[in-house]
Amino acid sequence: MKLKMNIKGKLTAKTVLLYVTYAAFAVASGGVFDGNLTFGLFVGAVYSANPIVASVIYLGSAAVYGWMNLLQAAVRMATIMIFVAIHHFAKRKIGKLTLLLYLVVANAFYIAYGFVDYFNLFDKFLYAALGIAFGYVCIYTFRATFVRGLNYRPALDETVCIGLFVAVCSYCLSRINFGQLQLIYFVAPFAILFAAVCFGDKVSLAGSVLVGIGNVLATGGFECCVYCVVASLVAVTLCRVNRYLGALSVLLVDVLMGYFLNSHGGFNAVVFAPCFVSALIFVVIPTSVYRYVRDFCSVSAEKFLSKSVVQRMGDSVSRRLLRLSDIFLSMKQAFFTMSGSTVAPEDAERAIVKQCSESVCRDCDGRVRCWRQELTQTEQNLLQLGVCAVKRGKVTILDVPQTLSVKCDKVSSILSEVNAQAEVYRSYKERAETADSGKILLGEQMGGVSDLLMQLANETKNRTGYDHAHEQELIEKLVFHNVLCTGAAIAQQNETVTAVLTISAKDVDNETIEKVVSSVLKQPVAVDRVERTDSPAWVNVLCAVKPRYTVTFGVSSLPKNGNDVSGDTHSVTRTDNGKCIIALCDGMGSGAAAEKMSSTSISLVESFYRAGFDNDTILSCVNRLLVGSGNEVFCAVDMVVLDLYNGLADFIKLGACSGLVRNNGKVEIVNGSSLPLGVLEEMTPSVTKKALIGGDTVVLVSDGVADCYKDPNLLASAFAEVALNVPQSIAETLLTKALKRVNGKPTDDMTVIVAKIA
Repeated sequence: MKLKMNIKGKLTAKTVLLYVTYAAFAVASGGVFDGNLTFGLFVGAVYSANPIVASVIYLGSAAVYGWMNLLQAAVRMATIMIFVAIHHFAKRKIGKLTLLLYLVVANAFYIAYGFVDYFNLFDKFLYAALGIAFGYVCIYTFRATFVRGLNYRPALDETVCIGLFVAVCSYCLSRINFGQLQLIYFVAPFAILFAAVCFGDKVSLAGSVLVGIGNVLATGGFECCVYCVVASLVAVTLCRVNRYLGALSVLLVDVLMGYFLNSHGGFNAVVFAPCFVSALIFVVIPTSVYRYVRDFCSVSAEKFLSKSVVQRMGDSVSRRLLRLSDIFLSMKQAFFTMSGSTVAPEDAERAIVKQCSESVCRDCDGRVRCWRQELTQTEQNLLQLGVCAVKRGKVTILDVPQTLSVKCDKVSSILSEVNAQAEVYRSYKERAETADSGKILLGEQMGGVSDLLMQLANETKNRTGYDHAHEQELIEKLVFHNVLCTGAAIAQQNETVTAVLTISAKDVDNETIEKVVSSVLKQPVAVDRVERTDSPAWVNVLCAVKPRYTVTFGVSSLPKNGNDVSGDTHSVTRTDNGKCIIALCDGMGSGAAAEKMSSTSISLVESFYRAGFDNDTILSCVNRLLVGSGNEVFCAVDMVVLDLYNGLADFIKLGACSGLVRNNGKVEIVNGSSLPLGVLEEMTPSVTKKALIGGDTVVLVSDGVADCYKDPNLLASAFAEVALNVPQSIAETLLTKALKRVNGKPTDDMTVIVAKIA
């Protein structure tokens, strides 16, 4: 880690509090260890605030303890500021080891000047070492409390440094007394009450112990240490009831210990004044201040609130999605109901008979004989012509019944009228079928949307579980590895585990993030995406569990001899739900037309899969689109839909060749039996389910390759003989073997796709 100094040092509420704290303890520690502790405070302030302001406060506190202390402080300050200026203009950060060297150089004058004997020299070395060590403690303490703020949980090293800082400050304050008034009792009661109200039981108890230890080291007595521990126990208990009661209890503990244990060396109002003033200050400060500090320093309440809101919003969104799903389902049923309402052939045949009787026979002299005396026979004769016209689309003289041709003088007119009406019916039927096909296609799409919305509704409704213990552990470990993290949420819905981290934008490329999250969740995790927040300084990093398997693939393709463009297209797509789709589409024929149709088909399939539709809806919709295109160009589709989390794969084949799967040297043939896309309106794909594992290799080929081998077993044998493991090399080798079987002149487009599961 590199330490960066704040040269600009903007004046904020935190920096003002830092200056006040730094100045107070600089004055208190100026007479301890020849001012070396004050030097450590100065080093911490230089790294956390404006170095110039830190230098002025340092020199001012040193002047209180005499000119010698001021001289030594001035030399130390000047040395550090020279190095700060050098690194500032060179735009280089100061490393921890480099800082140690600079601190040693800064103390050279103090060690060399004014020593009396070797015992005195040893003391100087010891004090300088303590000052340097305390400088590192102050750097981490000031950074955790004043730079980042207490709303970020400090890392382990920062927590240790804060504890040491509290103990050292207690040591310095315990050495200062004003007659019977002990300065530590002006600070300790307020600090205990403040910690109990704002930070909780653990922080208050730990802080009281550290304050007591510092007092013990300074005075050699245990009275103040015992008071701090007992007062903290009473405060954390009674402040839950009322903070005024907690303040009174802390004062009573001091009075009782002074009466029974003579903790102050006397029993009068003066000795209890510091504790009374400290408790009074705590009481006078408004409750809203403590509430603000507590809410600011603890993000747990906000986390629980946001998670509760997320659950409620999930229920609301789920209900809306269910309503939308019902609407789309109703639309599907409506479109299906509107389809299939065309005129039946029987009705068309009778309509033709009626039209002939009205148009052709209306002016005929034999109308009375045909349509009254021989009505039944006349209708049957014309109905026979209508049946032939509707069935074949046209009638000729050969279709005219003998009884009609003998007695009718207008046979040619009847044939013309029947053929005209048959053409009208054929055109009408084509338009109706096209409309019905569109209605059915829309209905199927509506049904697919309904199913998709239903799935989303169920996923949204499912309760999301949060792992609070691991969330705190995750924040601590990230901060320990110097990744600034302000919050974390580990959510589990069904079997999906995700972690959302709010981290500093400067640390977004840190490789430690994935390692830390993986160690906490006990499973491999990868950064899925990074989202911006309202603040440019912070981003949300979404981590998802890595799929169990990965897929590498290779493709080798060659157009038909004499063509520049191959009619085969392929695609390898990764969806958001952890599935990998390997697709090979062979447009019937070759050349640009076949390539265009196969490319369009595979693009549609990809889009539907990315949207989350199921296999049946996708293939049915694409098939109807191809049928309705009128181009009479069919597409053989060969797909493998692999779930990367569990290895389950669907081999979907529509007029496609057999596929191959190699596992531990054994090759298995995956057959399929189904017509290509675009042949029939109603189609059923051939689906074979298989469980794949790491090391399996899948091969898909177009018919140009399969035709070279005639028998799938020969292709399987050729695949088994390939000892290569790289998918691209396998694909090229299989294509080369196939080309040799046709003397290097492909009679159709040839494509080989090889996918390896790892």
